[in-house]
This record gives sequence, structure tokens and C-alpha cells, in this order.
Amino acid sequence: MKFLKVALGTVSFLALSTQADGLETLVVTGDREGDLAEQLPGAARLAMDRQQPGMRIDSAELLQGLPGVQADSRSNYAQDTRLTLRGFGARSAFGVRGIDLQMDGIPLSTPDGQGQLSSLMVDDVESVQVLRGPLAALYGNGAGGVIRFDSRAPESNRLGVRLLAGDGDRQRQALSGQWASGNWGARLRGSRFQSDGERPHAEAERRHGGAQVYHRADSGVETVVRLDTSEDPLLQDPLGLSPEQWRENPEAGNDRAETFNTRKSIRHRQGSVSLRQRESENRWQLAFWRGQREVNQWLAFPGGDITSSGAVIDLTRDFSGARGSYTRDLTLAGTPLEATVGVSLEQMDDRRRGYVNNNGETGDLRRDELGEVDSRDLYGILSWAPAERWELTGGLRHSDLDFSVDDDFIVPPEGDSPGNPDDSGGRDYDFLSGALGVEYQVNARWQAYASAGRGHETPTLTETAYRNEGSGLNTALDPTVNDQSELGLRFTPADEFASLDMSLFQIDSEDELVVDQSEGGRTTYRNAAATERWGLEVSGELSLAPAWWARFSASYLDAEYSEGPWQGNQLPGIAETNLYAQLRWEPLLDDRIGLALVSRYRSEIATGDDNETFAPSATLWDLSVDSHQQWGDWTLEAWAKAANLTDETYVGSVIVNQGSGRSFEPAPGRNLSAGLNVDYRW
Repeated sequence: MKFLKVALGTVSFLALSTQADGLETLVVTGDREGDLAEQLPGAARLAMDRQQPGMRIDSAELLQGLPGVQADSRSNYAQDTRLTLRGFGARSAFGVRGIDLQMDGIPLSTPDGQGQLSSLMVDDVESVQVLRGPLAALYGNGAGGVIRFDSRAPESNRLGVRLLAGDGDRQRQALSGQWASGNWGARLRGSRFQSDGERPHAEAERRHGGAQVYHRADSGVETVVRLDTSEDPLLQDPLGLSPEQWRENPEAGNDRAETFNTRKSIRHRQGSVSLRQRESENRWQLAFWRGQREVNQWLAFPGGDITSSGAVIDLTRDFSGARGSYTRDLTLAGTPLEATVGVSLEQMDDRRRGYVNNNGETGDLRRDELGEVDSRDLYGILSWAPAERWELTGGLRHSDLDFSVDDDFIVPPEGDSPGNPDDSGGRDYDFLSGALGVEYQVNARWQAYASAGRGHETPTLTETAYRNEGSGLNTALDPTVNDQSELGLRFTPADEFASLDMSLFQIDSEDELVVDQSEGGRTTYRNAAATERWGLEVSGELSLAPAWWARFSASYLDAEYSEGPWQGNQLPGIAETNLYAQLRWEPLLDDRIGLALVSRYRSEIATGDDNETFAPSATLWDLSVDSHQQWGDWTLEAWAKAANLTDETYVGSVIVNQGSGRSFEPAPGRNLSAGLNVDYRW
């Protein structure tokens, strides 16, 4: 079986990863089985050695050139990378929405569909895989697509140090150590990043640490234990600029950032255990995780009204979950059938307090509540090869989510004060998602595939936290229903001369969740009547000569409102066209020295539903040189990079429906960075 077949054995990608549950991402063994993931219809896999070198301080660096992915760096470490996948996630004011995020099969997303990448230590990532299209619906709530980061078990004993620096007084240091012996392996990592930023009020400090233990028993059971932590003691928020301010001076500050001392601090801790047996006709997987995320944020307004919920956020999120799946090889009409059943149980508690922002100082209490989300999912997947060249894969997933909020800040009316009512409340969501796909092996090199599916996306607990008027949980928000269909063609050569993947897709959404209003760092949401998206994606690689190779991708996405007051308008936050091309030259025919030139184009982006303001299109050029040298047990890697080589003035990201019109988040001009990695192996 090839359709949706994972590199880690004979279990299908959906059957194993299935959030539909992504446990197969635990690359425990030392072989290269994971490379087969590049052949998955609707999926694109990229090893990190195919990306340009860089400081690896922004997850956008890991995602460049992946078809369907728009990764916009805000150049603002108080807000996460703005990530969209075929338009999913475009509404996000911070973090990631509508995309299922995983690291080694453990969710980076909460059960209500919100995710973030700031706690991800990118040094751990060996490869990234993106699953696009209808089959992503089998991953449950908020899975318009799946982005999966994979690490690798240690294969040798090694100590390493990394020293990196760049313009904006960016500095990063990292230490790592790993050990491998027999069936055991372990890794420790730590890093520290500091920056003064390219704009006023943009200082940042971030620290990461992590430990992993890998074990493969003689019985074939693989176990991975992970402990991950990150701490961001200071992330100043420079806020956005109006188009007029940006044109006059893209490095200008925002006076409200200074007045209210807008900033954020984060502390994140997570532990997980994953087990898998994949070497028999009865295969199974289990995963357990638990963590806590603490966020303190000062927004750009006072929030003094008794019903305002405050403008200083004090949030403590506790989350946990368990997933399990069982896969069995069967036969149907004398042909192979693979059946998987699984369950996913997830839970999160948000203790949210809000205080008045007295010009950067924390004032009186204005909010105190406990929000809870419980998620229970059951799923089943069948993969059947009815004939030699055909493969059918289909599945259903039932999701049951309970949202509830208990309000502990109740103030009775007194005099002219309206008081603050009891805003306790809740809502339950219950839905069935499904998808069906077919692949036809045209010949030894060409595969055609088609799929269709229906998925759902609830609002997140954070998105229900505020209303434009009044107080309390915004229970009026309904889940989005997404109907997707896709046709594709893939060329997989016998050698590495070339590869090509083409796909045409259509997405129709009812009750699309969109930004209603964004002001001072607070964002409210609503349901749009309906939206329609269709697009075309082409990607591949090409060996031009023994010392030359190229990687390219092109994405066209027509996304617009199909009903309602904004009918015919472009969805904000989404570029219609994204182009990427990388040309690499290794003059010595190996990695002792390499030069890479990357070009990126992004078309204009609407900043609001009214389509009155657009961030202009931009074409960027990055040039890098890197060297890899080996002396006995010592390895030296050095690189230098000039980003935005032509010093183009462009908008890195937009703030959708920003109330005051300050919707542009400027990107830096030409900037230089360099790094030195030293490893000792024994």
C-alpha cells in the first residue's frame, strides 16, 4: 500500500498519526524510513538540511517553500509567527488557529484548536511534514491541515555548541549533548536568545531547554520520553503602524506601546511519554502528555471599566491528554485491508485574571474566571487496495467538546456603577468529520490522487473570552463547517533528478470564524456567512548539474466571502500568490562549501474585511554561504547570510481588522547574520 503510507512501517499516516493521532512521528530508529513521507498524496516533507542556514529563532525559517504554507514573521517576539495553510488560520491575532501542530506526535495544539510555536526548540527539528487537503479533517477539531515537526533519536555520542549573531543585536547561544548505546539514546539541549529589536520597544529574551530519552525493546516496543521547557522573561510588543506611518518610517515606534508598556512574559513546561509497537500485524500506539503555560501580558489600553475584563492578562493554562490507536492487517475480497480504531482524550483549564493597566503598571482586578475544555474523540480508518494500482482510504471521527466558564469576579450594581454580572456559562459542540481518498498508480513514476472530506472548527476558549458589547463568554460563536475536495498528480523519479507535485483544491466554509475587531491587543470574533477558497499548488526539486540543485513552490489561492455584507471581498490576511525558489551550488561536489540564493514573492494582503487597505506585494532575495568541515572527531560548521539582500521595504505581517488602522507589522530591511557550530563526537 502506498496511499497515505507512513515511512515507519506498513501503518498508514492517518491511522498512526490520527489526531488521527500523530504518534508515528517518533523517529526512533536510525534508518531513513521517514523519507517515504515525501510520497504521501496531500503531504509535503522537507528535511532541514534543504533549508537555508539561519539563526533558527523563528519557526517561519523552518517552513519556507512548503506548498500551501504562508509563514509571516511579525519581527515581534511578543506575538507568534503568523501561520496560514490554504487560508486556514488567517483570523489569528496571535498564535496559530485552524492547523493541527505536532512535535514527535505530541500536540502543540490544545483541544479547542489553538496552538503556538514559541515554545518549540527548533534545534530539535530534523524534518517538517505538512498534510494539506480533505484528509486532514480526520485529525479532529480545528485541523484544516497538519504541520508535524520530527526529531531523530541519537545515533552517536556528541557534544556541541552553537554561537549565532545578527543585526538588531540578536544573539543566540545553544549547547547540546547526546548519548547512544545499544537500544538506548538520550539528548539534552539548552539555548538562550536576546535581541534589542529593529524598532523601539522591541526587546526580547527567550530561553529553551529540553531532554529526551529513547528506548527500543527487543520486543520491538519503542518508547520516547520528552521534557520541554521554555521561559520568555521579557518580550516587548512594539505594536503595529498605520500605512501612513509605515511609508514614512518603517522603523518607527508606536506611542501606545510606550504609554502602556506593552509586553509579555511566558513560561511553558511540558512532559510526554509515547510508546509504539509497529512490527507485527497487530500494531498499537499510546501517548500521554501534561503541561502548563503561564502568560502575563500588558495590552495597549487601560481596561478600567468594571465590565472591561482589564488590560493586563494573567493566564495559567494546565493541559493534559492521552491518545491510543490499534491497527490490524486484514483482507477484503482477497485483497489487503488495513483497519485502525483509536481514541483521543484531552483537557485544558484556563485560570484567567484581568487587571487595569495603569500606564504599564498592574492595577485593580477586573476579571477572575476558570475556563475549561474537555475533548473526547473516537475514530476509525480503513485503507484498502482493491486492485494492483488502486488504493482507497477513508475514515470517520466523532468529536465531543465541552466548553465552560466559572466566573469568580461578580460585583453587584452600586450607585451609578452597573457592577459586573455573573458571566458563567458554557457550550457543548458535537460533530462528525469524515474523508475519503483514492490513489491510482498510473505507472512506475506517476500517481494520481483525489480526495474529499468534511471537517469542523470550533472557536477557541480565548476567542470566546470577549464580546464587542457587554461581558461574558461569547457563546454566540458557532463552529465552522469546511467541505474540501482535491485532485493531484505526483511524479516520483527513480533517482534524485527531479520531483514534482501538483494539486488543485476547493474549500467551501459555512460560518467561517473571522476577526470582528482588533484594538489594543484585544481581538473579538464572529461567524461570517460563508467563504469560498480554491487554489493551485505546484512544488518540486530539480538537479541541474552535479554541483547544482533547485527547490521551488508556487501557490495560488483565491479566497473570498461568498455571502454576507462582504460578498466578493478577499479574505484578509491571505496572499493570493506565494512563490519560492532556491538555487544551491556546491562547487566541491559535497557540503564542504555551499552557496544558496533564495527568492520569495508574496502578493498583496488585505488588512480588513472591507478590502480598503492592502499590504503591498514584496519580492525578497536572501543569499547565504555555509561550510562543513570534518577533522577526526571534530566537526565545524560555519555560515553567513544576507537576508532581504535588496533592502526592500515591506510589511512582514498584518493585524486583521485592526480598529485604529495600525495594521502593518514592519519587516526589517537588509540584515546580516552568521553562525558557528562546533561538535565533538566519540
